[in-house]
Amino acid sequence: MNIIKLVSSTLIVLSLVSCKDEKKETVAPTNEPKEVKGLQVTFDLVAKKDDNFHLYYTEDESVNFTEEKSIWLPYKGKETVQEVTFVLPEEAAPTNLRVDFGHGKNPEQSDIVLKSFRLKYYDKTFEAKDSLIFNYFYPNKDNTLLDNKTATLKRLKQDQETAPCLYPHTPLTDELKKLIRQ
Repeated sequence: MNIIKLVSSTLIVLSLVSCKDEKKETVAPTNEPKEVKGLQVTFDLVAKKDDNFHLYYTEDESVNFTEEKSIWLPYKGKETVQEVTFVLPEEAAPTNLRVDFGHGKNPEQSDIVLKSFRLKYYDKTFEAKDSLIFNYFYPNKDNTLLDNKTATLKRLKQDQETAPCLYPHTPLTDELKKLIRQ
């Protein structure tokens, strides 16, 4: 009986001591979205297989795209429209964009169907939908086929090493300048 009393007493003392200085911080949950400080480039699209998408940008109005000014984004394939958003560094002031819809050989990847393209910089936005996207981008004809009526991009050859990609038209540069430099 003494052992039971000793164990019980020890447990009571330990629980009192361990709770003594415990302070918990509570943070009230918030539904306010976190402000993104860099340019957001969003495509609403359908691509059925997993892949990696790649956005390049330049800040000198050239189309000399480099890996140093690029963002990789893993993509989880889906049969329905998904939003794919690249967020550029806060200090970036892009003048041109290039987008690769996939990486390397991926013969299983389906066509890429573009539904819309958006630029967002703080409270300013710009959007183009469906085939109007191609007023701002043109496909690289060395590796991309375009069905302009359905805004669908296809690999030129299913087993090619490069994915469909889009390069900028001058109106894209104009829209970027309006958003970022005003």
